[in-house]
Amino acid sequence: MMRRTRMSKNRNLSGFVTFLILAVVFVGSGYLIGKYLLASLLQRPPEGQPVSGNQPEPPTGGETTTTTVEISTKPLTLYRVQLGAFSTKERAENTAQMAIDKGVPAGVMSPDPLYKVYCGVTSSKEAAQKLAQNALPKLSGIVGEDDNLYVATMEIDSCSFSLTGNQNVVQEIQKAFSTIDNAIASLIGFWDQYYLEQQISINLASMKSDIATVKTALDQITPDSGTQAAHGVALALATELENAIGAAIQTQGGDGSGTVQGMTSVIKIIDAYAHDLKALQ
Repeated sequence: MMRRTRMSKNRNLSGFVTFLILAVVFVGSGYLIGKYLLASLLQRPPEGQPVSGNQPEPPTGGETTTTTVEISTKPLTLYRVQLGAFSTKERAENTAQMAIDKGVPAGVMSPDPLYKVYCGVTSSKEAAQKLAQNALPKLSGIVGEDDNLYVATMEIDSCSFSLTGNQNVVQEIQKAFSTIDNAIASLIGFWDQYYLEQQISINLASMKSDIATVKTALDQITPDSGTQAAHGVALALATELENAIGAAIQTQGGDGSGTVQGMTSVIKIIDAYAHDLKALQ
């Protein structure tokens, strides 16, 4: 009887200990779960933002830096060989095409108020006179026998304007105008040497490479409304220069067809250079 009582007591004690252990486990688990849930609720930021205290910083790669640059071009004193002056653009363009068909470069420049046809632009008066001398015999039927081609001076003033916008965009446009400015002066220098039958010292291949680099850079940027006009002028000049330099390289290599195309392109470039830059000031 006594043994049974002891066994019963032991059994009851063992059950009580087991119950106590289970109670401690459940209470501890409940405390930890409750603490975690409460902490999550307290630390959760509004509008579903991350819990982490270190918020991610915005990427710097897309940041836009705005700056202002000054663009300046050098003045030019040029000599134009004038073929004729007309009251209508149609007559002027027809005359220019007739000259080209006869192997003489020709282009119509902006009216002042007449539409004038020129068959050459140089930076040397002697080169312009030599150009006129070479062209005149080919222009039978366009100019009279007693007529001469008129050599006139053309002054292009320096041009300065500021450009504000995305730093990369305005800096690329600034570099483009600097390269174009130098290329135009060098290209006209080539034709001076050509008509004066001097040794050619202009590196046309290097010039062509520089202009190709400018075109690539301009194609890779996206101008905004404030830089679009300057970007368009620079790209148009670079494109025309690329064609003109290619024709000059042909001429230097002995291909006479490059002479007509090359100088005709120079006439167009000078006309755009003189007038489009003014619009940017």
